Amino acid sequence: MNFNWNANTIKWYREANAYSGFFRNVAALIAPKLEGYATFCDIGCGLGLVDLELSKSIRQITCIDINTEAIGTLEKSIAAQNIHNIETRLMDCSTLDENWDIIYMSFFGSHELEKYLPCCQKMIAVVGKKIKENTAMDQYKSFQKNSYDKVAEDLNRKGIPYSLTEVSLEFGQPLVSVEDAKNYIQSNYAGISDVDVNDFLAQKLIETNEKDYPFYIPKKKEIGIFEIKGEYR
Repeated sequence: MNFNWNANTIKWYREANAYSGFFRNVAALIAPKLEGYATFCDIGCGLGLVDLELSKSIRQITCIDINTEAIGTLEKSIAAQNIHNIETRLMDCSTLDENWDIIYMSFFGSHELEKYLPCCQKMIAVVGKKIKENTAMDQYKSFQKNSYDKVAEDLNRKGIPYSLTEVSLEFGQPLVSVEDAKNYIQSNYAGISDVDVNDFLAQKLIETNEKDYPFYIPKKKEIGIFEIKGEYR
């Protein structure tokens, strides 16, 4: 996983999810696909926000990530919500030697999907679409996310059948101040100049007139939900 989970990124990510309901909406699309299955493993779970939403839709969930901050935050959420069917593991998924009914991968963990097909009956992968919105900002990106166009191309090339659901969901960032907005942009675009920060916020930052989050950066997130038949029986 390439995402840098720390106190600030965790705060912003959770606030964005709570404000937009993004992972609740993702879970609503995924839950019907879990019918008839009992065990679910989220590889590269991050904060496990979709797993918290899906905990009522499947018997047992295993959440795996290598980041201590992410797993620690998820464990606190599990305890706070009194959830009893989510197990967390701080580990590298390359050492997996178990099987689950469903393996789930999303966003940062969606490379080499076929590697885990022998470990499941079905794989569900959620992948974002690469959208080039601001060329001035692209130069500051420290890594390139996978995209569902690339995943579809790779699966087609390898002759792996799949079904794909495409959807657009809001996943913008609520912010408490202009300074908070600047810190958010600087965290996401390492080394960005003050000029480019100010230009970006002039274009994107809107005032909400809300007490808790008076500022907001809107973002429509285009995602593809892949379903792939696993090899484990």
